[in-house]
Amino acid sequence: MAKSNKLTMAKLNAVDSKNNQRKTIYVTSENYEVNVHTYFRESLMEDAVTEYIALVEELRTQTELDDVLIRGTLSLFNVLVMKKFTDLPFPKQMDLGSLISISRKFMDNGITNEVINSFPKEELDKLEQRFKAAQQQAAKVIAEMAVASVAQAQEISDAS
Repeated sequence: MAKSNKLTMAKLNAVDSKNNQRKTIYVTSENYEVNVHTYFRESLMEDAVTEYIALVEELRTQTELDDVLIRGTLSLFNVLVMKKFTDLPFPKQMDLGSLISISRKFMDNGITNEVINSFPKEELDKLEQRFKAAQQQAAKVIAEMAVASVAQAQEISDAS
């Protein structure tokens, strides 16, 4: 009879430790050390997508959309990747404005390119697929809300 191979907490931790692969890169002419993940955990990818959706939602509810803010959302993917999969300094509490502000500092100092290019391409591709699926889902929800709103307005005008 085969010996039972029960999953214990110690075994789970051993299995999980393979998800903690990192490497150190050096950014800017000052050679600042940055630790980057070489494997993207499912849970962290999920966190990045969830945070992205929340930020897009925050953007939609803001009445004053300026060009800087809209342009800034284009860099959200990169900045969220850096936030979740590196040890770069990010403030604990961040709203959309402060996230865009720090992403511009990383970009202007060449840090974004250096860090993004240091990630394994297949890991970035996996995460990008998640983002695309989330964007399509969000777009679908927004479209359904718009259709419902038009239908409701039509019912109101038909009733009067």
